[in-house]
Formats: sequence, structure tokens, C-alpha cells
Amino acid sequence: MKRTTIGRGLFLIINNSILITLVLTMIIPLLNVLAVSFTTDMESYENTIKLFPRQPSLIGYITLFQRVAILRPFLNNIFVTVIGTFLHVVFCAMAGYVLTKENFLGKAIIAALIIIPNMLPFEMIIIPVFVTVKKLGLMDTLWSIILIKVISTFSILLMKNYFEGIPKSLEESAFIDGAGEYAIFFKIYVPLAVPGMTTITIFQFVALWNQLLPAVLFLNSPEKYTLQIALKSLVVSQELTSTTQSVANNTRMAGIVVAIIPLILLYIFAQKYFIKGIMVGAVKE
Repeated sequence: MKRTTIGRGLFLIINNSILITLVLTMIIPLLNVLAVSFTTDMESYENTIKLFPRQPSLIGYITLFQRVAILRPFLNNIFVTVIGTFLHVVFCAMAGYVLTKENFLGKAIIAALIIIPNMLPFEMIIIPVFVTVKKLGLMDTLWSIILIKVISTFSILLMKNYFEGIPKSLEESAFIDGAGEYAIFFKIYVPLAVPGMTTITIFQFVALWNQLLPAVLFLNSPEKYTLQIALKSLVVSQELTSTTQSVANNTRMAGIVVAIIPLILLYIFAQKYFIKGIMVGAVKE
């Protein structure tokens, strides 16, 4: 018993040390970005890790919104993410619901067709996707980067697993009372599947908010640029495109902070449903 206690204590010490190290590797860079974003222009150029600014200043954020004009890309990103996430959740939930039907003709074939695209990375199909978007007349529109991400194999299968955990007796009772498929889906399955739908909402929100390659491929006009394109130009370039004035590090870090705040807020408010959706939707008895 004593050896077991000593062994468990040693395991806990090692395990906690590893976890603390991993947390620090993620927290310290974020704190450094946050601290530098509140420094003056001169202090932001210091090649040191900062956890607190010596002279707190908002000049980085002022420059970001006034001279760099980050507001338009930010609003474009909100439009793409909100509309794209809404359509994604609706269509994937409907597809998952259909796949739960035992008498659905061609169910196995359609399920296979849904799974196959998940085996192909976007980079492998980038040319046919580009040609399709161009022929549909969606080039240089925000809808181009919304529609190519509107369906996801992972989201469909997660919702399918989640819906299969809902008692069939509820559906049968609704049928007896005269309810149709749409009424059953929206009034019974959707309210009971809120954790699962919240899970795919978070995943899709993060994916659309952070997507860069599709935006670079399909968007040409500066007024259509999303936040990630603006951040790429801000962080990588040494100069602004519209002026010869250089951008200080505090402005770059301020852009990163602005980009990650919505993601942090989303997870804070939805983490309860997110954790439940992952556990219940992905595990079946």
C-alpha cells in the first residue's frame, strides 16, 4: 500500500509538472502579445518577453483602427463567420437527422459519399474548387468562402450520433399526434440536441474566423478582405500598403488581440454545452 501511495504521488507530481509546463508554453506567449499591444512604439521594439508594459499606452490600438483601418476586415470576418456558421449548423444537423432514418433509401451510399471528402485535404482539391467557384460567378465575393465550408463530414457524423441517442419513442409519439418531419426535427430533435449543435457551432466558428487560404484565393478587392488577410499583411509586411510609415510591433500585437477576443468570448459562454456535446455526441452506449 505504501509503495502504491508513493508511486501515485510521483505520478501526480510528474503529470502536474508536464501540464503546468504545457500551460506556460501557451499562456506566456499570449501574455506577451497582450502586454506588447499596450506598449508605446519605442518600447514595443524591445526584443524581450514582456508580461507587463512599463508605460501602458493605447497607441497600438489607435493606429490599428485609424491608420491601418482594421474595422472593415473585422466586419467582413463577422459576416462570413456568423452567416457561414449558421448555414453550416442548419445543413449539417438536417443531414445528420436524415442519416438516422432506418428506412432511408440509399443511406449507405450517401453516408460513404459524405465520408470520402473528409479523406481529402483542401489542398488536394484546390484547383477544382477554384474552377467551380469561378464558373458560379462567386469570385471576389464573401459568399465564395462561406459556401465552400458550408458542409463538414465531422459535423454531420457528430450530429448523427447525437440524434441517435434521442429516444425514438418521442418521434413515434409525435407521428401519432400528426406531426410531420419538419415539426419533429425543429420541435423535438433540435431542442434536445443543443449541446451537439453548440459543439459544431464552436468548431465551425473557429474554422471560418481563422481561415486564410480560401480568402487569399477567392478575394481580390481590398474592401472584401477578411481579418486574416489584413493580419497577414500587418504582421508580415514591414510597411503599410497605403503609406510609407512603418507599423510598430504594438500595432501588430493589437491586431492579434482583436482577432482572438471573439474566440475566447465564444468559448467562455459556450464551454458547458461544448464539453457535453463532445462527450455525449461522440460516445454511444
